[in-house]
Amino acid sequence: MVPPGPRGLLLAAGLSVDQVLDRPIDRAARASDASHYRLTPAAVVIARDADDVARTITACAANSVGVTFRSGGTSLSGQGITDQVLVDTRRHFRAIEVLEEGRAVRTQPGATVRAVNALLRPYGRRLGPDPASESACTIGGVVANNSSGMSCGTHANAYRTLLALNLVLPSGTRLDTGRPDADDELRRTEPALHAGLLELRDRVRENADSLRTIRRLFAIKNTMGYGVNAFLDHDQPADILAHLVVGSEGTLAFVASATFATVPAPRFASTGLLVLPSLAEAAAVLPEVAATQPASIELMDTGSLMVATRGERAPAGLRADTLAAQAALLVPRQLGLCRNRVALR
Repeated sequence: MVPPGPRGLLLAAGLSVDQVLDRPIDRAARASDASHYRLTPAAVVIARDADDVARTITACAANSVGVTFRSGGTSLSGQGITDQVLVDTRRHFRAIEVLEEGRAVRTQPGATVRAVNALLRPYGRRLGPDPASESACTIGGVVANNSSGMSCGTHANAYRTLLALNLVLPSGTRLDTGRPDADDELRRTEPALHAGLLELRDRVRENADSLRTIRRLFAIKNTMGYGVNAFLDHDQPADILAHLVVGSEGTLAFVASATFATVPAPRFASTGLLVLPSLAEAAAVLPEVAATQPASIELMDTGSLMVATRGERAPAGLRADTLAAQAALLVPRQLGLCRNRVALR
């Protein structure tokens, strides 16, 4: 007899006994991520492939049970935890395939950004997104949050460098948006979704206020909410869907793999710390520093500098007892990095 509750539901869907964890210790171990939130999952699924994910989400959807995907667990906002069913997409989703002599890469959601970049390094390439947690964060989270990091801005983030996604939709439908017939396949397997995306696209494009708002919001770095700029940037529903998934925080589909265009890796990199007497003076020189086209500029107030003095690698001249009202600009430089655009195929 199949036991009741989430475990029974998942076993009935075809998952094996060792894939469904519901012991208190297993659930408690995944009750938190890098945020200060805590939610204990009702059950944990160790998915081995996209078919396992499809079985899980279709069974849960049919029984109104929520599903959350967890990979790196580096979220600062609690996106990797739930009190319902948690699917581990890290352990068995780490494959990476370098394409076109490094100009593109296909990777599963459990691979870390650092692992992908390590394979691209011999080709002098890297991923566009460069989140600070690149040693631990994974591609699933990069796609789910439209990760960018400090230096890739809007031109080389996950949205702009995306070439294709291999998706599992809530219905269990599989869709590879990189296939030439992807849009026909979406129309055949999910006709209501296909028609709905077309309707939304046309509604957005026919509304002058919507056009102005979207162009204004997405002209700058913006990772909040759905990437509705997809309705302006793409025409076919399959492409629109792929780019809506970027930044959707796992709410629209499971990303079984993602293919990205890569960017040139910097041949040389250095970082300067410009300490100034006050926050106002640091802000005043920002335009002059920005004119030199650094990779990024980070403004640090006195409190930030105080914290920095505690690090083992803090500059010798930076001491807590000398700080009063000073502020600083942290200015990294990267030579050989394409800052202006990413050439997509």
